[in-house]
Parts: sequence; C-alpha cells; structure tokens
Amino acid sequence: MRIRSKALRSAAVMISIFALVACGTDGDNGEAAPETEEGGETEEGGETDGGSQADVLAAIDEIVAQVEAGELAYDPGSGEDEAIAALREAIPQPEGYPGRPIEILIGFGEGGGSDNYTRNVGRDAERILGQRIIYNNMPGASGEVALGHMFTQGTDGYTIASSITNQVINDALGIQPYSFVDDVAFIIRQQGPTEIYWVPTDSEFETFQDMLDYAAENPDQVRVSGSGIGSDDEFRLLALGKEIDSSFGFVPFDGVGGRISALLAGDIDVLHETAGTVMDLYEDGQIRPLAYGGDIVFEDIDPDIPSVADLGYPVPTGRWRGMVAPKEVPQEIIDYLHNVFYASAQLPAYKEYEVEFLQHVAGGYLNSADFEAESRRERDEIAALAEEFGYDTGQLQ
Repeated sequence: MRIRSKALRSAAVMISIFALVACGTDGDNGEAAPETEEGGETEEGGETDGGSQADVLAAIDEIVAQVEAGELAYDPGSGEDEAIAALREAIPQPEGYPGRPIEILIGFGEGGGSDNYTRNVGRDAERILGQRIIYNNMPGASGEVALGHMFTQGTDGYTIASSITNQVINDALGIQPYSFVDDVAFIIRQQGPTEIYWVPTDSEFETFQDMLDYAAENPDQVRVSGSGIGSDDEFRLLALGKEIDSSFGFVPFDGVGGRISALLAGDIDVLHETAGTVMDLYEDGQIRPLAYGGDIVFEDIDPDIPSVADLGYPVPTGRWRGMVAPKEVPQEIIDYLHNVFYASAQLPAYKEYEVEFLQHVAGGYLNSADFEAESRRERDEIAALAEEFGYDTGQLQ
C-alpha cells in the first residue's frame, strides 16, 4: 500500500533508506495547489503577479536573444552581469524566497549524467537565484535514496532533487513506499532520451530490421546490453519483443564501461546507450548505429538512420532528466524555480555543455504540467507492460 500521509511517508522512507542502498541499478550514464495571495492564480502557466508564465518565458527568450547578439554582457564566471540582472528583473520572485542556499539532491555519484546535468544547469541558476546551490550526491537504488531523503525534508522549496526515468519505472513497479508521480511537484524536464542501438562496425546486422528479424526467429539469442535490471533499456526491449512476438537476451551492466567492453569483445551483440557516452568510438569507426531509440532522428549524427518510432515500433520510455520537489511546496515557488532553470538552460554555458555531451540533439524540455503528464503516461504504460509480462520485482531487491 502506498503511503500518502507526509509523516507516515517520511517515517517509511527513513526505515527503507538502508535497504534502498543495496538494491536497484545504475540507470544514470535522469491536486490542488495552495491558494496564493491576492493577485494571481496558482495554476501552472496561469496568471501571477508577474504576468502569465508564457509572458515570462517570452521575456527570457528575448533576453537570451540579446545575449546571443552581443547586446547584453554575459560572463558565467562573474557573480552578476547584464544578462543575469535582466533575467532577475524578468522572472517574478516569491516574496522572501530564496532567503538562503538551496540544496539539490543528486541520486547518482559525481561525474555521471545526472551529476553533470544538475551542476551545469545550476551554474547560471545560482547566479539568477542570488543564492548558493548546495549539491548533495546521494547515490543508491537508481536515485531512490536521494528522492526518499527529499521526502523527509521541509516543503519550503529549499530541498529539491534532480530526477531521472528510473523513478517513473520504480513507481510503475510499486517497489517504493511512495509514488514518484503522485507525490512530487514537477518543476521542469530539461533532457530528453538520446539512446541509440549500436553494433560493432562488422556486425552481421546491417539494419535495425535485420536485428528484429533475427530475434523473431531466434528468441533470446540477440544479446542486448543496457544500464541494469528495471531500467528504461529493459522496458524498451520488452516492448519491442512484444511487437515481434519474441524476446531478447537482456544483459544488464551497472557501469557504462562494462557495457562498452562487452560490445567490443563480442560478448553482446547490441548496445543500447546514450550518444554522448560512445561518440568517440563511433567517430573512430569501431561502432555504428542501427536505429535511434526514441522518436527523433539525430541529424548531427546520421540523418539516414531511422528512429524506432519511425519504423512503427513502440517507445514506452527513455532516459530523461529534470527537477522535482516535495508536492507540498507552494506553486509560486515551483513556477519560480521552473523559470530560473529554464533561463539557465538557454544561456551559453549550459548550451556548450549540451553540445559537448550531445544532449542538444533530443531537446527534452517540458514545463511542469507537461512533465507530470508525460511521467504519468510512462508510468501507466510501463505498469501495463510489467503486468503483461509478469515482471519479477523480486530481482530488484
């Protein structure tokens, strides 16, 4: 039974924290709001004292355009510049918030995808906020240790967490004492899936359809590696297997290094991996793509390779990243944080990071409401898949 009471939920989370550290996999290589004071509605995207959120985003975009045109000074190494001053003026700020540093919990170790995302988007966000951001890496259980800790903290907006697809999957499987989708306030999603199905250059599979045809005739014989048991990689393969009335030999690895080594050594046939992680191998001619794992063709990599969705196959989920907070955080703070992180992600420092790690190819931005809606869709689809296949959640313990 899922725990809804905040006090009971917090107690359950604290009891389960140590068990969470031992379980899970490394997936990282992602209600009515309270009434506001007179002057605006709390509905995300609705009217506030500073105007509609659409107006705020338009103002942010205009400021970014001025930065790109060289009309506003921008120096990410400084405490404040013309661009940051303009953004502070454009983004409506809740009274008294933030009055002290904001802690962001990161559910994976330093140097991983979630850590890189959080620290890079936080770089200019910190300058806009005018307060220091404290980054707290709490790895374990596919990000659930950090998320569970967030639920034990205050609901004043001073402790939030970066999030990743794994939380939706764990919610769908019902293996936590809370529901990610129902119990968080969605701030913003900023990174979309960039996974690609890769094979060695000399692979017998010339196309993605070649791989599927062989798998249809030879169940479990096509060995595909992903980030771990219960990951988005595994559920994508379950969905594909359902379509071809067969199954794949899923080989989970906790670390990206092991997955890559297994592909190059011939221990697996196909690697399902994010683009930025293996681009050096692709550029060196050691591997090649069969298909883009989602619904976007990455023109910067190879415009002639199809996406799985273009081929007519389902894509139940993908590896996104974003920011969430406890559900009880006031909506005006959620809107403010959304606008700050949105602005930070449009500025040159974050854009350079996106290009370096090939995060720009997939987009991925969703506002608070769309982030929640998409997470609900993913959870329901994964839950249906898990039920249909009799997914054994015991292997996650």
